Amino acid sequence: MAATQTAARRVGKQVFEANNSRLHVELTGLSRTALPADLRRLCGKSKVEHVSNAVLDYRRFRSTGTGLLTFSRPEHAAVAHKALNGSVAGGKRVKTRLLSYLPELPRMRGQKGILQAAQRGAITGDGPSGGIAGSGRNVVLYGLPGKLSVGSLLDSLRGVKLAGAEYGKEVVVKLDTDRLASTSRFLVRTTSPSEAYRLVRKYHMQMFRPESKSDKHTMRAFVVW
Repeated sequence: MAATQTAARRVGKQVFEANNSRLHVELTGLSRTALPADLRRLCGKSKVEHVSNAVLDYRRFRSTGTGLLTFSRPEHAAVAHKALNGSVAGGKRVKTRLLSYLPELPRMRGQKGILQAAQRGAITGDGPSGGIAGSGRNVVLYGLPGKLSVGSLLDSLRGVKLAGAEYGKEVVVKLDTDRLASTSRFLVRTTSPSEAYRLVRKYHMQMFRPESKSDKHTMRAFVVW
């Protein structure tokens, strides 16, 4: 009997510790155009406080319609879980669940680190913020010629304020390295979210090399949060 009670207390303690470590709330059913600011507004509307971070989840740098909130204490996360479950955002009903952890972003030190990560396939565009830091400053350009080089793209991005430009090391990496592919994607980091959106407005749905008759590609661009 005593052994049974001891085992029950041990299990209860483990369950308590597991629940006590849940600092994150996952929100599913969001619009794919939702932004972190929309998550914070939803929290404000539902009187949810103590949000320390709000990010979006991505798959190959495309939003999955899932948001992730981080709180400073487990009890705050538990309150948010109950308050936000069933709430409506952008005309869609949101479902929530508590999480004990989120995938950690890989460490990438500067331009060299990002290039090395791209070469070994570490930049997949999956997970919170697409697996990269600098939310709101990163832009993915796709639909570009498959053989396009970083240098050629940089020539086309003149006038855009790119991160690292002051050191002559602009943060622009090619995500697709298959030389036989007809199109390619690039990750471009700008100096600010406003500059990122300026880049999108300038290049999204525009023709790359419109003067060319044989190498026409329609560019698409979106900001990664």
